[in-house]
Order: sequence, then C-alpha cells, then structure tokens
Amino acid sequence: MRLRELKKHLLDRAKSLELKNLEVALIIERATNLSKEEQILKAEDEIDEKSTELAISLLKRRLMGEPSAYILNEKEFWGLSFYVDENVLIPRPDTETLVETALLKAKELENPKILDLCTGSGAIATALSYEMKTQVSFSDISEKAIEIARKNYIKNTGFKPISRIGDLFEPWKDKIFDLIVSNPPYLTEEWIEIASPEVKKEPREALLGGEGDGLGIIRRIIKEAPSHLKENGYLLLEADYRQIGLCVRLFEKEGFRDIGIKKDLAGLERVVYGRRS
Repeated sequence: MRLRELKKHLLDRAKSLELKNLEVALIIERATNLSKEEQILKAEDEIDEKSTELAISLLKRRLMGEPSAYILNEKEFWGLSFYVDENVLIPRPDTETLVETALLKAKELENPKILDLCTGSGAIATALSYEMKTQVSFSDISEKAIEIARKNYIKNTGFKPISRIGDLFEPWKDKIFDLIVSNPPYLTEEWIEIASPEVKKEPREALLGGEGDGLGIIRRIIKEAPSHLKENGYLLLEADYRQIGLCVRLFEKEGFRDIGIKKDLAGLERVVYGRRS
C-alpha cells in the first residue's frame, strides 16, 4: 500500500471521531518514522505491511477512546516533550498557568527550594527546573509515575532528580521548602462520570480528589503545608474553577496570607496561592 493510500484509508475510518489530518499524520509518523514533511514528499512510496498494520492498530485504539498522547507516548507541555502512558495524567495547557504563577512567586524568593507534590509525569517540576536552571524536588504516591517523571526530568533538564515516593508530605518529613506547588487529584465522582471518554482512560487515582466536593487531598495539602514551608514561603495549587472559592477559605483557615487567584487560558479561575505567615 502506498503512503497516500494508507493516509486516505485512515482518514476515512477516522471520520466517525472527526479526527483531524494532523492527528492521523502523527499516527502515521509513529508507525513509519516518517515526519509530517516526509509524508508529503514520499506520498507515493510503498509502505511495508508491518508499518501499515501498526498504523491501523493505533487508529483502532484511538477510535476506542484512548487518548492520542497515550498511543503516541508523547505530549508537549511548556514547549517540552514528555513521555506519557496510562500510569500518569496527560499534561494540559491549563496547567501552564500554575507554572507561570510559580515562576512569578519564585522571583520574590532568594534561591528558593521548590517541591512539586503529586508530580505525575513530572511536567510541572520539569518546566520549573528548565526555566529556573535549578533542581526542583518532586514526589508521587505512584512508583510507576515517579519512574516516568524521573526520565522526563533528566531528558529535559539534565539535572539529577531529587524525587521520592510516598503519600503527599510523608516522604518529606525532614525537609522544608520555600515554595510548594501541586496539581493534585481534585475531580468528583460526578465530574468523572460525565467526562469525555479520553479522560476516563486516565488513571482514576490521579483524578479523584476524594470527599463529596473533590477537595479531600487538597484539604490535606493545605493543612500540612505550613509545617513544610519556610516563613513567607508560598503554596500554589491547581483546582477546578468551581472549587476555587472553597480553596481560598481553606487557605484562610490555615493562616495563609497574600492569598490570590490566577485564571487559565479560558478565563476560568484555575490556580490559588497563599503565603505562610
């Protein structure tokens, strides 16, 4: 089968999911190692049977609702390339708001020591380390997630990772930081139920925040963070826009000051932060 014919075959099958040419081109690239530019130049080239079958099988996975990032094992975040699979959440553009806010707050601190909790793929820790040219510590309760985060961190920063496995602050009992950042699980059961098929393919333990309002883990972070923050240190969290008001009250309850909110690219409240008194 010629490349042109393979692409037409995939596009015809992809119409049911309304996949764009770019997504099909990326599937072909994954199966044939031909870049998007090479696919144009070599449209009349014959594609071997193995590569053809692989491209068709990858498309089948996509049509069954599997996110393209898992199929391709790659997702861009902060202009960097991250390996992702079903063991970690797929980094999203909205989370770049958390990175931007953390970078601004870090400028107020002298040589800040930074911790990224619930790191997942390591996207936040890696982006901060890449921009600040310094090490950023990170942890996750999932051993598989930490393995992925370490690889992404090393590939994109060149630094030796300072990482630990464990539940929230449990691995960091002996450490104090200037800035703690986290995109923790915060969805409710109801929100997951009505989410897209792609979201439902992501690890549930990385989505579900606990308690009726999804803030179970966030409550723990806000309550425990002051014991791991230096005076005037910052805590920054991502949450759903429907939860931000509650998060602000939780920050106030634990004595944080200079509390603020940042909106994401869609204009929705996405990040809440506060400073330890």
